[in-house]
Amino acid sequence: MKKDSVQEIIDNATLPQETNKEVVERLARLDPLDYEQCREKEAKKHGFRVSVLDAEVQKKRHVSDVVEKIQSVGPQEADPWHEKVDGHELFNDLTSAFKQYLALQKYQAEALALWSVFSYCIDASNIAPKLLIYSPEKRCGKTTLLDVLVNIIWKPLPASNISPAVIYRVIESIGGTIVIDEADTFIRSNSEINGIINSGHRKSMAFVLRCDGEDHEPRYFSTWAPTVIAMIGKPKDTIVDRSILIQMKRKKPGDLVDRFIPHKAELELKVLGRKIKRWCDDNFMALSNADPKTPEGLNDRAADNWRPLLAIADLIGGACPEIARVAAITLTEDEQDEDNASVGVMLLTDIRDIFEARKADRISTEDLLLDLHAMEDRPWPEWNKDKPITPRQISTKLKPFNVKPETIRIGCTTKKGYLLEWFCDAFDRYLVNLSVTALQIAETKDYSDICIRNTAQNVTDKNSLKQPENRGCYGVTDEEYEERAAIMEHNAGLSRDEAELTAQRDVKNENTL
Repeated sequence: MKKDSVQEIIDNATLPQETNKEVVERLARLDPLDYEQCREKEAKKHGFRVSVLDAEVQKKRHVSDVVEKIQSVGPQEADPWHEKVDGHELFNDLTSAFKQYLALQKYQAEALALWSVFSYCIDASNIAPKLLIYSPEKRCGKTTLLDVLVNIIWKPLPASNISPAVIYRVIESIGGTIVIDEADTFIRSNSEINGIINSGHRKSMAFVLRCDGEDHEPRYFSTWAPTVIAMIGKPKDTIVDRSILIQMKRKKPGDLVDRFIPHKAELELKVLGRKIKRWCDDNFMALSNADPKTPEGLNDRAADNWRPLLAIADLIGGACPEIARVAAITLTEDEQDEDNASVGVMLLTDIRDIFEARKADRISTEDLLLDLHAMEDRPWPEWNKDKPITPRQISTKLKPFNVKPETIRIGCTTKKGYLLEWFCDAFDRYLVNLSVTALQIAETKDYSDICIRNTAQNVTDKNSLKQPENRGCYGVTDEEYEERAAIMEHNAGLSRDEAELTAQRDVKNENTL
């Protein structure tokens, strides 16, 4: 080919035409002043209205700014610890760290420790359970727990509000553990966020399909990431069903924990994160091939949620596998609770006042309803579409506080109702201005006709011929419960739950005589 012909081809060549998506991406990268000078020309060239082009460029810049900011300030990948890490020692250190700063319930620290390890080795599993941290009321320690977690878990991405698009774009771009605080303020009413969070539960389905760019080209975005959700109350049951549940409760006056001081605590906690990273790097293949046995009693979804954590526990060895399985049974909750925290505390307050006004240690559901319905300044008389609150609705509101109605003896009859002592834990945690002495039974009350508890008939409480002088809830230890329960379980043939319940009430009654 002649030289002139080659030059002619070059001179006549044209660049491939940009797609609309490429135009927006190119213009979004311009300095704002440079874009201002060329926006009208570019809009005319590509057949856009200027206002439409401005909106698309601004949208692209917003998402890019979010991703760039996250990439510049976090999340930070922990450097692996410089030497081999003993798994059992790591598990104990993690459990101790959570207990140091938080007044947790049984097996919650152990579950938090295992989930923290899981966040580093999520890709060794095909299921990613969410960590759902919830409470019936504010000031229950959720923020402190998040402070501890973000210094331990893998590449934390904390946010107190987040849009659906940012969730999947950040996961797709840089990855990390999504940490959503204050979720009760927006998550229940946002079906798109619920769907995105749910999609990330199973690895094979952890994608959302979106039309992206000016040309609306379909594109897959990954939603496969460890996710922490903290809120008052609970989200929709679809998220609950895909989560490891940590119910936070307000501290009792006697609960002693260290105050979380960031500059002191963070260094030690970040060391734990580095140790987790090293342990997961060394054990990733073993975790990928694990098929742990789940305890009986878990439904299929709960078993799926706990299987990655049980695999970690089995690899750690020692007492950890057994502890993890007990934690799974203890912390699993199969049904959605209707939740409204402020109303729950209001109901507790009114029930406390009713007990005090009646000077009684028990009340039937029927009498409780009468007293609640008589409170004209409260919502109970017109609770549901101008209809009074029902027994079932009371039970639902009390369930987050671990109080439920049972058959009790009142005089010589048995009725569904509540004992005062069942509320003591909730009163201590959520009605902190309440003195135990305010709940003592009047000296004039006669309980000589109270019959001995019949376990088979689910009739509660024990015969008492003496008037109790103090019905407070203090002075009873877990050791006393455990010792009594073991004896009753062996000698009386009771189930473990029945034995523990009976032992607790017997010890409390003896302490108040």
